[in-house]
Amino acid sequence: PPAALASLEDPQWIRRAARSTANDARRVGIDWVFAPVADLDIEPANPIVQTRAFGADPARVAGAVTDWIEGCQEAGALACAKHYPGHGRTRQDSHAVLPTIPVPLELLTRTDLEPFRAAVAAGVAAVMTGHLACPAWDTSGLPATLSPVMLGYLRERLDFQGLVVTDALVMEAVRQGPDGAGFAARAIAAGCDLLLYPPDPRSAADEIGAGLASGA
Repeated sequence: PPAALASLEDPQWIRRAARSTANDARRVGIDWVFAPVADLDIEPANPIVQTRAFGADPARVAGAVTDWIEGCQEAGALACAKHYPGHGRTRQDSHAVLPTIPVPLELLTRTDLEPFRAAVAAGVAAVMTGHLACPAWDTSGLPATLSPVMLGYLRERLDFQGLVVTDALVMEAVRQGPDGAGFAARAIAAGCDLLLYPPDPRSAADEIGAGLASGA
């Protein structure tokens, strides 16, 4: 787990683990790895992050994320920082409900977003969205996956030019959010490039086709 790697306090072990992951993936024909986790482990009641994170300190996590990305991509596989804008402050599991990030953007900028800023600076190929609402940032209550506000910040303020992929679209957080119908096409319209695990791929394709036809 990333927490165990970080506890060694040696960047070379993080890079070595990332290279090993990339090499193993490429041996079986996979060239895109949905890692590293860039979330902060700062909420003791968080049911989903914990040891999946490199730690709680933004600067240390940013450094570890950078090391992992560089190790993975040097070995020839794309890396993916997740779960933007950070799952570390939530107390709920986005597989079951839509969690809320209970702090304003100003605080996120100094903490949770720092590893993602570092990931972009390291040249990460992809960022995965979290199905996470942040009402103080986007008052619509939409999860980041469907939020032009939060995804616009990723593109415009963090200057990320790579791929944006959704977290799994079978998760209830995105399906139970406000106006949950048509979430596949809405994720594309909000700024996502790829859809991960839509529950019904044919329906998702039909939604996107209808959205293209209507201009939505």
